[in-house]
Amino acid sequence: MIASAKSLYKAKISLQIKRLIMKDTIISEKDAVKEMKRINVDPYGIKIMKDKAVFRNLLLTNIRSPMANILKEQMLSEGGDAAVHSLVISCKVEYSDVLLMGTLAQYKKVIEKMKLQPMEGREIAKRIEKLL
Repeated sequence: MIASAKSLYKAKISLQIKRLIMKDTIISEKDAVKEMKRINVDPYGIKIMKDKAVFRNLLLTNIRSPMANILKEQMLSEGGDAAVHSLVISCKVEYSDVLLMGTLAQYKKVIEKMKLQPMEGREIAKRIEKLL
């Protein structure tokens, strides 16, 4: 029993030392799910969070200014963002390239919203889906 108590004590001390040694790091997108499993995240939680761990910058070209404005607003409403020509807001340019910045989870929501938009909304949704 004494030997068992000593090994238990050593294991406890070892665990405490490991906790004291911080190993903060940046995790790649491809390793995010692996780390969630290592941390012992609930499988349902992993399913919910995996798309939040993947960030993508997408470039859409030649988007009409009204649609660029709508797309930017949709991205902002989901927590992403979109970079557009400075004159898009006033529609003083007819077209703009749009740099979208967001996670897969955000894009999925924006795609559904864009499918409901008039004009080229569905086409833009398809273009985003194709890039992802």
